[in-house]
Amino acid sequence: MKKFILTLLTLVLIAGTATAGGRKKVIDPDNLPKPAIELIQKHWPSCAIDFAYINGKEYEALLTDGTIIQFDSKGIWKEMKCTDGLPVTLVPGYITRYVVERFPKQLIIDCEKLKGGYEVTLTNGLEIQFDLRGHVTHVDE
Repeated sequence: MKKFILTLLTLVLIAGTATAGGRKKVIDPDNLPKPAIELIQKHWPSCAIDFAYINGKEYEALLTDGTIIQFDSKGIWKEMKCTDGLPVTLVPGYITRYVVERFPKQLIIDCEKLKGGYEVTLTNGLEIQFDLRGHVTHVDE
């Protein structure tokens, strides 16, 4: 009996470690946090959510147009990717102004919140990092 309990505990421990290892789990899109659903409905009104995932305490939504949005546990976006260009209303104004002034033919296709700023990727592949005051801190071609 002791051997059985020990084996059972070992299996439970292994299973718990495997699920905590960063695997995505498909969830019903209605189970996304309310702010995430509201953001999608407001900025992508013609798109539906194809798939929704949970990975630990973070969420991810894949929309019918191919857009991918990652959210924190409260439903606040962390990163957005859209090959057709992100809605400019979601990107901080100073970033949008910078891109429009210096790269008028480029769209922002990826925007990620970083500690102390943002990183955007343009359609030409250029990656630009900004601090929270709007200063460019790094450019990577």
